[in-house]
Amino acid sequence: MLAIDRNRDALLRMVAALLVMAGGGVVSVLPRSVRTEIFSVLRPAESALRRLVLVVKEVLAIQAGVAAARGAGTGPVGASSGAGVRVPSIALFDRRKCFDFKGHPPVTRGNPRVWMPGMEYPVFEPKTVPLPDDPVSAERLCRRLQALQRALGDLPKQARRLARWQAKRDAVVSERPSYPPIRPGRPPGYRARISHPVDSVLQDCHALALYALHDPPDTS
Repeated sequence: MLAIDRNRDALLRMVAALLVMAGGGVVSVLPRSVRTEIFSVLRPAESALRRLVLVVKEVLAIQAGVAAARGAGTGPVGASSGAGVRVPSIALFDRRKCFDFKGHPPVTRGNPRVWMPGMEYPVFEPKTVPLPDDPVSAERLCRRLQALQRALGDLPKQARRLARWQAKRDAVVSERPSYPPIRPGRPPGYRARISHPVDSVLQDCHALALYALHDPPDTS
């Protein structure tokens, strides 16, 4: 489909730009402001990819029995990035929303107080304020970028992987109703006000995924 190729190419260009911002995806630390900016694009890009994979699975009519012929669960979960570092596979299911109404623990206010026997008054630790240029870990961020780029490079492979995961899940919870890989409501990383091109791509991919779920194409 033209829509799949268009959105895939747009995501590949965005991931390439994010990798440049992340020092090629091989750095261990980044300034806090840079990591925050990358995450603001990475999360909706991952959501858009999951919806593209679902659309490819429906368009290609990949059945779980055909995909399972490779042997579900026999291959590695991740792949090597070429430098001896294991690149994780991207998650193909949205994280479900948490509806826990039990309440949250009380928030501790104020600075930590240090006191020990023999001290007349407690000592208050100075409160540290995070700064935009503070160095923060970027290893997990780089691995997610590499996994996203790898998945975009072969959407049919990810679609077969999604079919195997759905078959395994349905076999375990056969007595329960099956749920789609995308969660109901707005997708993760959704922004109503478009502030980056990835927002338009996510909205387009989400609409395609809903159409594929409710009005699957006729491939017979």
